[in-house]
Amino acid sequence: MTLSPARLKEMLDAGIAECGVPGASLAVWAGGEAAEAAAGVCNLETGVPATVETLFQIGSITKLYTAVLCLQLVEEGKLSLDQPVRATLPDFRVADARVAAEVTLRDLLSHRSGIEGDYFRDAGRGEDRIAKFTAMMAALGQVHPRGAMFSYCNTGFVAAGRMIEVADGRIWDKVIRSRIVKPLGTPAFSTLPEQAMRHQTAIGHLGAPGHLVVTPVAYLAQSNAPAGSMSMAKARDVISFARMLMAGGVAPNGTRLLSPDSVAAMQTVNMRCPRGMHIDAIGLASFMWDWDGDGAHEVFGHDGSTIGQAAWLRYHPASGTAFCLLTNGGNGKALADRLIRKVFSEAAGIAPPAPPQTDAGFVLQPAHHEGRYGNMMEVIEVTVEDGRLVATIEAAPDYAVISGGTRRVALEAVDGELFLGVAPGMTLPQSWHFLGDDGRGRALYLHTGARAHRRV
Repeated sequence: MTLSPARLKEMLDAGIAECGVPGASLAVWAGGEAAEAAAGVCNLETGVPATVETLFQIGSITKLYTAVLCLQLVEEGKLSLDQPVRATLPDFRVADARVAAEVTLRDLLSHRSGIEGDYFRDAGRGEDRIAKFTAMMAALGQVHPRGAMFSYCNTGFVAAGRMIEVADGRIWDKVIRSRIVKPLGTPAFSTLPEQAMRHQTAIGHLGAPGHLVVTPVAYLAQSNAPAGSMSMAKARDVISFARMLMAGGVAPNGTRLLSPDSVAAMQTVNMRCPRGMHIDAIGLASFMWDWDGDGAHEVFGHDGSTIGQAAWLRYHPASGTAFCLLTNGGNGKALADRLIRKVFSEAAGIAPPAPPQTDAGFVLQPAHHEGRYGNMMEVIEVTVEDGRLVATIEAAPDYAVISGGTRRVALEAVDGELFLGVAPGMTLPQSWHFLGDDGRGRALYLHTGARAHRRV
């Protein structure tokens, strides 16, 4: 079933008003036809209207592009998914010497390396910035042992980006432009500010709906570009990329970017996520979902988040439906959930399952859950208040702008492992998993926001 631009516009106008989103761009491919709409403003200070031509930051959706570049080079015999990273980067180091010697490209693309993932130190703006950043990874420790679980790892994708540079012989920006952007026919897709400034661009906004301000920092560090710190695009550009993946690697203009086997590899499970999480499994960069509960994964995509901007991509090859939403602040998560459900219900007859239900009768065992859990980005203190768990998240000093500083979230139990909590200013619950055992009957990990936090 097709969806008209008028129908999308109606959905989007109502959604941004309800969710407090300053501006958004939405594109859909369904029933063999394209439709797109935009609403709101690019910048609350200037009031410039957002249009379907506006570039938004797509954040970590970029990781799918990075995976495609890696697989192109695997097809050419210039990279290997399962050889150690050191086969391409002989000097690669992290704090754990064994991980440094054994970690593979597949580990990096599947978020299973265990390397600290949220390291955003700026390595400069020169053409060597990704090489410099990768060298800085020598200081990074492990959140969990290699291969033990899924924990979101931006740094792994920067290392993969450096592998791309070495294997191809050109800098990251030139590789993605020549290997994906130009063949795909999406020239507005930008990885540098000087490219994006040729177009109308959206700026991010921080704070809760009704109290939003323009972010003082427009971009994350340029050295994190392969993980998604810089990419800007129109929503329709991302749809073209998704259509290429749905067509077995052939772009809408007929250009082949990837083999069918490589597309299948992106969509094959490498790591399963904790039960009840908002992602079911991870392929090669691809987020994977089993919406219909039949045990197979039929929906793929990725989310993206930068400073004050957020993006969502979902595609369902069986019905040929693709969805991309780009936003610049406010409760974008609620807007995305609302639109994904409506678009896929109307166009494909499929929708995400409802969140798990909490158990009002659950008997809490405080000793198992209470404590401090942390990673490089934040420390989470879990305490019991009035008979329920409360998580206090304290961002590390370097991450206050990104994460929003200190937050408190009340947690409601689904069972002893899975809890749900709604972050301040949001309306949808996030999963909180207490995993493992530290040998004293206490959870070893707190997994939330797609990231593992180890008991400290």
